[in-house]
Amino acid sequence: MKIFLIWPAGDPHMGTLISELEKGGLDVVYWVCQPGTEKYAPEKTVVHSYVDAMFGLPAKGVDVSEFPPPSAEILNKFHRAESVILTMMNRTVAGLGTDERKHLYYAMLGYWFGVFEKYKPDAVIFPISPHFAYDYVIYELARFLGVKTMAFYDTLIPGRALLYGGDILDGSKDLLEAFNKNKKQKFSVHDLAKDIREYYEPRIGESYNSVPSAIMEQKRNYSFFHRIFLEPKIKQSIRDLSFFYKAPRYIWNVCWQKKWDLFKFPVVFVRRLFFSNLKKEYKAFETRPDLNKKFVYFPLHVQPECTTCPEGGVFVNQILTLETISAALPSDWVIYVKEHPIQWIRFGIDYSDDRYRGYYEKMASIPKVRILPINTNSYELIRRSEAVVTVAGSAAWESVLLLKPAVIFGYPWFQHCPGMLKADGVESCRKALEKIVSGFSVSRQEIINYLKSYEEASIPAFIDHSAGRGSSLSREESMKNVARTVLKELKIKN
Repeated sequence: MKIFLIWPAGDPHMGTLISELEKGGLDVVYWVCQPGTEKYAPEKTVVHSYVDAMFGLPAKGVDVSEFPPPSAEILNKFHRAESVILTMMNRTVAGLGTDERKHLYYAMLGYWFGVFEKYKPDAVIFPISPHFAYDYVIYELARFLGVKTMAFYDTLIPGRALLYGGDILDGSKDLLEAFNKNKKQKFSVHDLAKDIREYYEPRIGESYNSVPSAIMEQKRNYSFFHRIFLEPKIKQSIRDLSFFYKAPRYIWNVCWQKKWDLFKFPVVFVRRLFFSNLKKEYKAFETRPDLNKKFVYFPLHVQPECTTCPEGGVFVNQILTLETISAALPSDWVIYVKEHPIQWIRFGIDYSDDRYRGYYEKMASIPKVRILPINTNSYELIRRSEAVVTVAGSAAWESVLLLKPAVIFGYPWFQHCPGMLKADGVESCRKALEKIVSGFSVSRQEIINYLKSYEEASIPAFIDHSAGRGSSLSREESMKNVARTVLKELKIKN
């Protein structure tokens, strides 16, 4: 059985994954990889740098003269995907105009359609939900051509992932099937696996206020100290002592060969000091919350990220989401909005395609919307709110664990959890909020049954290294479990 492996991880255990897949009888005919990991590729595998793939460049050795541009018939069948892909390009080709993005998309579609026709895979394997434009093109083409797709999803419990064995917006079929089987059971907390119990029990206490591990991880990763001293290439150069001649060479390169960089940092400093930026604009509209009012809590998503594109559908546009909530909200309620604490740390405070000039001003102008200081306690907002409303954020999950209902516009991995109400427009949002006003609630028993179902459906694995911290699972074990899951899903005995 031939597979495409769209797995660009700079991980020495990629060799373990590929070896296990081959032992199981799979032929990795095409691999989109991280530069530097090509040595793990089987001899006849076509190797394609993900960096080249992101910019529409072909794999080395592939004759693109065989691949014609996409026809009008194909483009018309991909009109929904086109909108998603053009938005995804905010991540990789920010600032590129619409026509230029379209041309890049057409080039990607033509190339990958040709690759599918030439190599004829039986399945395409992704590590996570595709969200870098090129991989989403591959995903949509695979589904159009009837090729099996598989992706994995790191959940909020360390060392546990879910398999998405079809439409990524449907989530995990295994989790849904397990919950349908278990929803009328009488499981107790003591029936849950130790790691799930240790995750769950602290979160239902009234005093729980811990910063989520994923946020702590990203704060570390994007800190000045980490970027300077813990970046893998710099750590390696310190270990082999090459740092002491590379650093002066780099400084010389910046100060002499690229003279313009001499002015870059002072210009950026002055611009941020005296001119408008995201942080200043946000602060201009923020207001302290009145927790005695009736309100829904809408925490903004980090963008660009897969939780809104593709998992948010059309509600990748969070202003549209807020306008929808505002139109559906009871007259005496307000919407408390708070920026994600990682947004500025990860992407900076300069304006961008996702956070453009006037972004927060537009939000603040929406009736009933109140922008809160970024350091406002999220757990207190969840506890004091009438409901959490989000596209597909983890705040909805935290909310239902506290038996507080949540309204979701997107397709998070926990979308079928009891307490989640789905909205896709003003009318459905209004009905969801009316249901909450009428006393809709979720029981502790329902949540425990869902967690037990999650235990049964989840895989002992982690895709991103951060998702494995706090777990006793090794990276090698994780990769072997991923391979076993792939083989099982493809019904190959190993």
